[in-house]
Amino acid sequence: MITRGRYIVIEGNDGTGKSTQVRLLQTYFHEQRRSVVIVEEPGGGDSAFTTPVASYLRTIIKNRQLQRDPEINLALFSAARRELWQHSIAPALERDAVVLAARNYLSTLAYQGYGEGLDLDHIRETTALFTDARYMAPDHVVVLAMNDDAERKRRLAKRSSSVHLDAFESRADDFQHRVNNGYAALARDMALPVVECIAPDHRKTPAEIQAEILQIIS
Repeated sequence: MITRGRYIVIEGNDGTGKSTQVRLLQTYFHEQRRSVVIVEEPGGGDSAFTTPVASYLRTIIKNRQLQRDPEINLALFSAARRELWQHSIAPALERDAVVLAARNYLSTLAYQGYGEGLDLDHIRETTALFTDARYMAPDHVVVLAMNDDAERKRRLAKRSSSVHLDAFESRADDFQHRVNNGYAALARDMALPVVECIAPDHRKTPAEIQAEILQIIS
């Protein structure tokens, strides 16, 4: 197993600000003079954060017009994950870089497990076949939580003004609630730190959320 580098994952439901926090962390680690690689699962729209194969698989995964059962979703995510692990994440860790990932297999546990009803152990076993022990156990996983449906929908609506919502962002409220509950259960069962995006009296700024994340990973 690879023992070099740092592998840090920011997780959470759609609209919680994962990509924003990854980019803030990138700035932080650059200031520490660390080499940084950003990865977006299942492949990002920016070619710098993905591979050609993962990017192509992403277009299928995100296409809301292609109706698929959960097992097909698991297979597609697993294929993209293997591509990113072999060609982006593992080589970066071998170079002793900091890998910052918006999502990893925890998303599949939340979306395909709790959201679509697949067995969690089946998801873990499939992911392990396609990746590596280091992938399965990042140095840090931080879950961003937003227990405010109205704010989450506001953020997604703002995003949809420029980009169409994908196959999972556009799912009905009951699906989103199952995913949110799934993240809460996973964080509890796996003893993962959770950062709430909304305080009792205000919406936290990205800088406030980053400060909490830095306390966790430092």
